[in-house]
Amino acid sequence: MRVPLGEPDPTREASSTGQRTIHHEALGSRVLLFVREQRRQGTVTEPFVCLGFARYESHEGERPMAIRWRLEREIPAAWLPVMALAV
Repeated sequence: MRVPLGEPDPTREASSTGQRTIHHEALGSRVLLFVREQRRQGTVTEPFVCLGFARYESHEGERPMAIRWRLEREIPAAWLPVMALAV
């Protein structure tokens, strides 16, 4: 399953952070993807939910880099309506 990030990364592709993100597997790093529906509900900060490990698939643009991740496992069905993802 491909997952676009809700908030694009303010990094450039050529930067060390951009290169680490793109080549994370070759560098021996794993990415855990955490998401939340919204930042706050009233005065309460919403918690994040872990969707599991993800691999870099592609990105568009620079500053921000809109990164597309591929999850290793499917998102639980109960989360799909909340997330409103195009899968």
